Amino acid sequence: MVEISKRLRKERELAFYGDIDFIPTEEYSEKDARQALEAAQFVVEKVKTLLP
Repeated sequence: MVEISKRLRKERELAFYGDIDFIPTEEYSEKDARQALEAAQFVVEKVKTLLP
């Protein structure tokens, strides 16, 4: 979960704001979006088991 959170945090900034010569809509694919969503859902499900 730590690795997932680090990766998603790092990618979030680029995805939201881009960078010089990095246009998010051109750099990320639907596959990338699915992988990010699946990883986030995995973390959410694990955290739910810790909450009353």
